Amino acid sequence: MSRSRTRLREGESSYWIGYTDLLSNSLLVLLLTITIAAFARANNETPPLLRLTEKESFRFGTGSYALNAQFKAALDSRLPWIKEQIIKYRIDSVEVIGHTDGQPSPGSSNLDLLLPRAGNSFAKQGYQSGSNTDLGLLRALAVANYLKAKLESSGIRGIIVRPYSAASLIAEDGDYDPADTKDRADRRRIELRFTRQEERSS
Repeated sequence: MSRSRTRLREGESSYWIGYTDLLSNSLLVLLLTITIAAFARANNETPPLLRLTEKESFRFGTGSYALNAQFKAALDSRLPWIKEQIIKYRIDSVEVIGHTDGQPSPGSSNLDLLLPRAGNSFAKQGYQSGSNTDLGLLRALAVANYLKAKLESSGIRGIIVRPYSAASLIAEDGDYDPADTKDRADRRRIELRFTRQEERSS
Protein backbone atom coordinates (compact mmCIF):
# COMPACT_ATOMS: atom_id res chain seq x y z
CA MET A 1 0.00 0.00 0.00
CA SER A 2 2.77 2.44 0.94
CA ARG A 3 4.64 1.63 -2.28
CA SER A 4 1.62 2.53 -4.42
CA ARG A 5 1.20 5.82 -2.53
CA THR A 6 4.90 6.60 -3.00
CA ARG A 7 4.62 5.93 -6.74
CA LEU A 8 1.52 8.12 -6.91
CA ARG A 9 3.33 10.99 -5.14
CA GLU A 10 6.35 10.65 -7.46
CA GLY A 11 4.04 10.70 -10.49
CA GLU A 12 2.20 13.76 -9.18
CA SER A 13 5.42 15.65 -8.45
CA SER A 14 6.91 14.92 -11.90
CA TYR A 15 3.61 16.05 -13.44
CA TRP A 16 3.76 19.38 -11.56
CA ILE A 17 7.46 19.86 -12.40
CA GLY A 18 6.68 19.41 -16.09
CA TYR A 19 3.75 21.80 -15.83
CA THR A 20 5.80 24.55 -14.12
CA ASP A 21 8.58 24.11 -16.71
CA LEU A 22 6.02 24.63 -19.45
CA LEU A 23 4.67 27.76 -17.73
CA SER A 24 8.11 29.28 -17.16
CA ASN A 25 9.13 28.62 -20.78
CA SER A 26 5.89 30.21 -22.00
CA LEU A 27 6.55 33.25 -19.81
CA LEU A 28 10.08 33.62 -21.22
CA VAL A 29 8.75 33.43 -24.81
CA LEU A 30 6.11 36.06 -23.97
CA LEU A 31 8.69 38.43 -22.42
CA LEU A 32 10.99 37.96 -25.42
CA THR A 33 8.13 38.72 -27.82
CA ILE A 34 7.19 41.88 -25.90
CA THR A 35 10.83 43.06 -25.86
CA ILE A 36 11.26 42.49 -29.61
CA ALA A 37 7.95 44.27 -30.35
CA ALA A 38 8.94 47.27 -28.20
CA PHE A 39 12.34 47.49 -29.90
CA ALA A 40 10.74 47.30 -33.36
CA ARG A 41 8.21 49.98 -32.40
CA ALA A 42 10.98 52.29 -31.14
CA ASN A 43 12.88 51.80 -34.41
CA ASN A 44 9.84 52.60 -36.56
CA GLU A 45 8.35 55.33 -34.37
CA THR A 46 8.73 58.85 -35.70
CA PRO A 47 10.81 61.06 -33.40
CA PRO A 48 9.00 64.18 -32.18
CA LEU A 49 9.32 67.68 -33.59
CA LEU A 50 10.23 70.40 -31.09
CA ARG A 51 8.97 73.94 -31.74
CA LEU A 52 10.70 76.79 -29.96
CA THR A 53 8.23 79.67 -30.08
CA GLU A 54 8.19 83.23 -28.85
CA LYS A 55 5.43 82.33 -26.38
CA GLU A 56 7.95 80.08 -24.62
CA SER A 57 10.69 82.75 -24.34
CA PHE A 58 12.46 81.78 -27.59
CA ARG A 59 12.53 85.34 -28.84
CA PHE A 60 14.98 87.17 -31.09
CA GLY A 61 15.29 90.92 -31.38
CA THR A 62 13.80 92.48 -34.51
CA GLY A 63 16.07 91.58 -37.44
CA SER A 64 18.55 89.95 -35.04
CA TYR A 65 19.99 86.45 -34.84
CA ALA A 66 21.72 86.89 -31.47
CA LEU A 67 20.70 84.50 -28.68
CA ASN A 68 19.86 86.53 -25.60
CA ALA A 69 20.12 85.25 -22.02
CA GLN A 70 16.40 84.45 -21.84
CA PHE A 71 16.59 82.36 -25.02
CA LYS A 72 19.63 80.43 -23.77
CA ALA A 73 18.01 79.75 -20.39
CA ALA A 74 14.84 78.47 -22.08
CA LEU A 75 16.88 76.21 -24.37
CA ASP A 76 18.97 74.97 -21.43
CA SER A 77 15.76 73.95 -19.65
CA ARG A 78 14.84 71.81 -22.69
CA LEU A 79 18.22 70.06 -22.90
CA PRO A 80 17.31 67.10 -20.65
CA TRP A 81 14.28 66.37 -22.86
CA ILE A 82 16.36 66.77 -26.04
CA LYS A 83 19.01 64.35 -24.72
CA GLU A 84 16.26 61.90 -23.76
CA GLN A 85 14.90 61.92 -27.34
CA ILE A 86 18.39 61.48 -28.81
CA ILE A 87 18.96 58.38 -26.68
CA LYS A 88 15.43 56.96 -26.99
CA TYR A 89 15.27 57.20 -30.79
CA ARG A 90 19.00 56.64 -31.43
CA ILE A 91 19.19 60.06 -33.10
CA ASP A 92 22.38 60.96 -34.95
CA SER A 93 21.22 64.12 -36.72
CA VAL A 94 19.29 67.22 -35.61
CA GLU A 95 17.89 69.67 -38.15
CA VAL A 96 17.49 73.23 -36.87
CA ILE A 97 15.03 75.18 -39.04
CA GLY A 98 14.60 78.94 -38.79
CA HIS A 99 11.12 80.34 -39.55
CA THR A 100 10.31 84.04 -39.81
CA ASP A 101 7.22 86.15 -40.38
CA GLY A 102 6.62 87.90 -43.69
CA GLN A 103 7.76 91.42 -42.76
CA PRO A 104 10.22 92.59 -45.42
CA SER A 105 13.82 92.55 -44.28
CA PRO A 106 15.55 95.65 -45.67
CA GLY A 107 19.25 95.81 -46.28
CA SER A 108 21.84 93.93 -48.24
CA SER A 109 23.19 90.50 -47.44
CA ASN A 110 26.84 89.54 -47.01
CA LEU A 111 26.16 85.83 -46.38
CA ASP A 112 27.37 84.68 -49.79
CA LEU A 113 30.68 86.39 -49.07
CA LEU A 114 31.20 85.40 -45.42
CA LEU A 115 29.57 81.98 -44.87
CA PRO A 116 31.87 79.98 -47.19
CA ARG A 117 34.85 81.25 -45.18
CA ALA A 118 33.27 80.51 -41.82
CA GLY A 119 34.15 76.79 -41.95
CA ASN A 120 32.78 74.85 -38.97
CA SER A 121 32.75 77.91 -36.73
CA PHE A 122 29.98 80.47 -36.61
CA ALA A 123 30.84 84.05 -35.73
CA LYS A 124 28.37 85.77 -33.44
CA GLN A 125 28.56 89.08 -35.26
CA GLY A 126 29.25 90.52 -38.66
CA TYR A 127 26.59 88.81 -40.78
CA GLN A 128 23.96 90.94 -42.51
CA SER A 129 20.67 89.50 -43.67
CA GLY A 130 19.04 90.91 -46.76
CA SER A 131 15.91 88.76 -46.65
CA ASN A 132 13.80 86.60 -44.36
CA THR A 133 15.53 83.58 -45.86
CA ASP A 134 18.88 84.97 -44.69
CA LEU A 135 17.49 85.82 -41.26
CA GLY A 136 15.96 82.36 -40.80
CA LEU A 137 19.29 80.76 -41.68
CA LEU A 138 21.29 83.01 -39.34
CA ARG A 139 18.93 82.25 -36.46
CA ALA A 140 19.12 78.53 -37.21
CA LEU A 141 22.94 78.76 -37.31
CA ALA A 142 23.03 80.52 -33.94
CA VAL A 143 20.78 77.90 -32.31
CA ALA A 144 22.61 75.00 -33.99
CA ASN A 145 25.99 76.28 -32.80
CA TYR A 146 24.76 76.73 -29.22
CA LEU A 147 22.91 73.39 -29.13
CA LYS A 148 25.88 71.40 -30.47
CA ALA A 149 28.21 72.94 -27.88
CA LYS A 150 25.75 72.19 -25.06
CA LEU A 151 25.24 68.58 -26.18
CA GLU A 152 28.98 67.95 -26.45
CA SER A 153 29.67 69.46 -23.03
CA SER A 154 27.03 67.15 -21.52
CA GLY A 155 28.57 64.03 -23.06
CA ILE A 156 26.42 63.67 -26.22
CA ARG A 157 29.01 63.60 -29.00
CA GLY A 158 28.95 62.81 -32.71
CA ILE A 159 25.53 64.39 -33.34
CA ILE A 160 25.30 66.16 -36.69
CA VAL A 161 23.47 69.48 -36.32
CA ARG A 162 22.31 71.01 -39.60
CA PRO A 163 20.88 74.55 -39.89
CA TYR A 164 18.18 75.34 -42.47
CA SER A 165 15.92 78.27 -43.31
CA ALA A 166 12.24 78.03 -44.16
CA ALA A 167 11.91 81.84 -44.11
CA SER A 168 8.22 82.85 -43.97
CA LEU A 169 6.92 80.11 -46.24
CA ILE A 170 5.83 77.33 -43.88
CA ALA A 171 2.90 77.64 -41.47
CA GLU A 172 2.98 76.14 -37.98
CA ASP A 173 1.05 73.07 -39.16
CA GLY A 174 3.80 72.33 -41.69
CA ASP A 175 1.83 73.36 -44.79
CA TYR A 176 3.27 75.61 -47.47
CA ASP A 177 1.60 78.93 -46.70
CA PRO A 178 3.59 82.13 -47.37
CA ALA A 179 2.98 84.70 -44.63
CA ASP A 180 1.61 88.18 -45.21
CA THR A 181 3.75 91.23 -44.47
CA LYS A 182 2.37 91.79 -40.96
CA ASP A 183 4.11 91.30 -37.62
CA ARG A 184 3.17 87.65 -36.90
CA ALA A 185 4.73 86.22 -33.74
CA ASP A 186 3.09 82.84 -34.42
CA ARG A 187 5.17 82.45 -37.59
CA ARG A 188 8.52 83.24 -35.94
CA ARG A 189 10.02 80.09 -34.46
CA ILE A 190 12.84 77.59 -34.49
CA GLU A 191 12.03 73.92 -35.12
CA LEU A 192 14.21 70.99 -34.11
CA ARG A 193 13.72 67.81 -36.15
CA PHE A 194 15.34 64.64 -34.80
CA THR A 195 16.39 62.18 -37.49
CA ARG A 196 18.34 58.97 -38.01
CA GLN A 197 20.54 58.78 -41.06
CA GLU A 198 20.58 55.69 -43.26
CA GLU A 199 23.26 53.26 -42.16
CA ARG A 200 26.10 53.43 -44.63
CA SER A 201 27.67 50.26 -45.92
CA SER A 202 31.41 50.24 -45.42
